[in-house]
Amino acid sequence: MIDVSVIIVNYRTPELIVDCLKTIQQFTTKVSYEVIVVDNQSKGDDEGYVKKLFPEVKWIPMGYNAGFGRANNLGMKNARGRYFLLLNSDTKLFEDVIDQCVQNLDKRPDAIAGGAYQFYPDLTPRAFYHTFTFRRDFWITPPSLRKYLDKLIPYTSYEDPEQVDYIAAAFLMVRREGFEKTGGFDEEFFLYGEDTEWGYRLGKLGKLLVFKDCRIIHEEWGSKPERYEEAQNYTYFNRFDEQIQLSNLVWIRKQYGALHYFLMMLHYWIWVPTFFLMKIVSNLLKLKNPFDDLYNQKRFANTIGVFSGFFWKIILKKPTFYKIK
Repeated sequence: MIDVSVIIVNYRTPELIVDCLKTIQQFTTKVSYEVIVVDNQSKGDDEGYVKKLFPEVKWIPMGYNAGFGRANNLGMKNARGRYFLLLNSDTKLFEDVIDQCVQNLDKRPDAIAGGAYQFYPDLTPRAFYHTFTFRRDFWITPPSLRKYLDKLIPYTSYEDPEQVDYIAAAFLMVRREGFEKTGGFDEEFFLYGEDTEWGYRLGKLGKLLVFKDCRIIHEEWGSKPERYEEAQNYTYFNRFDEQIQLSNLVWIRKQYGALHYFLMMLHYWIWVPTFFLMKIVSNLLKLKNPFDDLYNQKRFANTIGVFSGFFWKIILKKPTFYKIK
């Protein structure tokens, strides 16, 4: 058995994968590894491009755009390592992080999985979540009430400073038995939220640790660079990417139950007319047409409408592939 099976999902990012593999080859010298690339419906000859430089790569075609969870599950089913490393195509190594993570996990039999801290290409730290309390951000709360929400959803506290609720799957090293005992990602998720949900189930088997001496570069949005521009248009109400938040709502239902999910949706439904009313009153006070400039309100209503279209499937836990077309 080899030490690590590195699993990368490809969605039209062969150049990024080649750059990633070059850094793996450069900085991974102490452990044995294999590389498995699971392809989500490439348009060009992505396989030929990658294997020309790295012929040893095992290339597995999904045959359709299966999203992140299903593709990684197929990769793990075909993996031979004692550890599985799920690695984003838009990551790069700049030190021996794979060697170090294996060494750390070998010393920690109480841990089921390990992760790394993420950095921008200029090596400034990235901010990213490690606790389930990020669900606070799903609630649209007036600033004066935010302190009450913080009390209702407190941060998780662990004695081990490296222990977390879940590990972001841009770099997630899990023991083989972690996959075998849980079945891997929940395949109802298309994209986003699947690592959070799996983290909850993995946490029942052992600790999840993000090691302070493990670091990677994560550029992010490699297959969808337009996300950077979209993020510039976010507002307090219109801050939800539809696919990301749909997956988060599915996770909330699965982990916290129907009531929690229903209350979250109820508060969105209440905010739709409230948001319109706020703008109409503002227009009247400014002696403007009350129905002027309602773009953000309509955009918010459309987004909540998309979520509402999945309401009964989610609350009744109807098996569904939660993908927004």
